[in-house]
Amino acid sequence: MVRVSLTGNGSAGSFRYGPIAVETREFRRAVPPVAFDCVKLLLIREGSTILTTESDTTFASEGDLVFLRTATLCGGAPEQAVTISTLYIDTDYLFELWVWQLAPIGHDRESLRAYTMRREFLPPLTYVRPAPETAHHIGLVFDDLRDSLALGADEFYHAQSLVSELLHVVAPLIGVTPPSTSPTTSTLTVPAPPRNRKFAPLRGEALAARRALHADPARHWSIGDLAEEVHLSRRQLTRVFSTAFGKTPMVYLSMMRAREMARLLAETNMTVAAAASQVGWRSRSHAIEVFRRSIGVTPDQYRSLTGVRNVDIPDRDRDAIERTA
Repeated sequence: MVRVSLTGNGSAGSFRYGPIAVETREFRRAVPPVAFDCVKLLLIREGSTILTTESDTTFASEGDLVFLRTATLCGGAPEQAVTISTLYIDTDYLFELWVWQLAPIGHDRESLRAYTMRREFLPPLTYVRPAPETAHHIGLVFDDLRDSLALGADEFYHAQSLVSELLHVVAPLIGVTPPSTSPTTSTLTVPAPPRNRKFAPLRGEALAARRALHADPARHWSIGDLAEEVHLSRRQLTRVFSTAFGKTPMVYLSMMRAREMARLLAETNMTVAAAASQVGWRSRSHAIEVFRRSIGVTPDQYRSLTGVRNVDIPDRDRDAIERTA
């Protein structure tokens, strides 16, 4: 594919499909601070602007990259005019790509999710000044991605490949790193060495055991009760289940409860005790300890870190970030 540069000023429109959206837009007026429930990557194409978050002020000019975390309030004040290409990526979509990148290391998904909410993972705004040739290449990929998204479903996989190309170039510049596996961060790793996926058929007993746990997670399960459900010995069930899902049945149950409790804390006003009871933990203190061990933070910390929820990627005809005239 031959890439050509974006020509002229003004808006190139806003294009989206699935978890990805892209736009190139000229701003002549200040944009008030606004936060989105998605990750944003900004490339300054022409001109310059002052970007302001709750804690930082950054001057960005032609060729600069700015990475904004989910739920980061950010406004801009252009100097005369600035043209910005913006890539919006659904947070869960980007997170899953990262999880699979780290799969051979063996970090646990929910613990990684909690880790990404911490400031030490990435600050709310990351500013990068790449080499001119790198910035030019990124701009061309942005334009290809815009054209691909404009074609909708037929070009979705091509769009994904372009997102991967952008991440391949941008991630090292931003400095995204996985958590360490030192003893002080052992809660961020699975309790057993990472399993080698063989893509083999799963034993029916393992599937039946998982169905039983999901059907009644609040039940006071024991390994003996579960083994009796699927007609295996406790030792056989532990071996079969661990081979299939990478965790023992009881560890799997704890992770399942912690994940559901995290959802309840993020999406409802339930107290920690009520959420713990609903997922099957009878003791609040025990629930807090297992949640912290599984997720990496306490329930109260998780709730405070969940940030702005349910804010959609912008429509070009509404929302403050779009109104430039």
